[in-house]
Amino acid sequence: MTEVTLDPVRSPGVRTDVPPRAANGAPLRWTPGPDERRLPSSESEEDHVPWNTHQLVAIVDSFHCLSRHWRGRRDVFVGSDQFLYWDPAYPRTNTENPPAAPDVYVAFDVANRHRSSYVVWEEGKPPDFVLEVVSPSSRGRDVKEKPGIYAKIGVPEFFLYDPGDEHGETLPHVAPPLVGFELRGGRGGEYRPLPEEEFPGGVIGVRSKVLGLCLCISRISRTGPAPLDGSLRWYDPAAGEFLPTSHELADDNRRLADAKRQAEAKAKASDAKAKASDAKVAELEALVEKMRRG
Repeated sequence: MTEVTLDPVRSPGVRTDVPPRAANGAPLRWTPGPDERRLPSSESEEDHVPWNTHQLVAIVDSFHCLSRHWRGRRDVFVGSDQFLYWDPAYPRTNTENPPAAPDVYVAFDVANRHRSSYVVWEEGKPPDFVLEVVSPSSRGRDVKEKPGIYAKIGVPEFFLYDPGDEHGETLPHVAPPLVGFELRGGRGGEYRPLPEEEFPGGVIGVRSKVLGLCLCISRISRTGPAPLDGSLRWYDPAAGEFLPTSHELADDNRRLADAKRQAEAKAKASDAKAKASDAKVAELEALVEKMRRG
């Protein structure tokens, strides 16, 4: 069989003669390192914990919103539910530091490429932001253990969102249900809570200094934009608007398509009416000409 080599995907309009670099000028790794190829990229089926719909919506919407927000940036990577390897000794000589698996994470100054996992020592840095969405089965680990793990890894910001139980019938077990932390003291330091803020339009949430965006829960919006009640939403303070979800974009596309069809139908009807009018005028002109000759 002929061996096929695939080059990194290049977007239209991007120079291909010079490898793109990060915003800080550092070179970007566009191919997987040896440990990324070697280390497992998935867990055993019996260890896998499925998502409930509350988790699913929060995680998938966040992943798509953030991916679209940095679309076109080749030095920003948005990942979800991938192994994050951070101890080079694992599992060869140390099995005490297994990989984490952030629900959503963002890393700046790394190549925006497909990854089987995120290997900190090959990428040269940890992710800059991590969001964990609490599940009923992982609540203890998410709340008690994850902050210590991400502090060891050196993740500058860690956010935690608890939507409640799988039925949405009980209050969340994290108070408040949405909290954000910034790392003080560098890798191995401590997380300190980020303050809740109120933005124009009555939007209340926690601002990520790293991302320049705000995370909020829609039910605590007082005035202004009103997204789905109780959902986790991303708000852009600079633009003064929520990042659109995939459902909202699909609805907008449907409305645009409907408006286009209506405009085309109206134009077609108007054109048909104009043609009928032209035919009537031509008929009258022919009649006048006939009377004139007679």
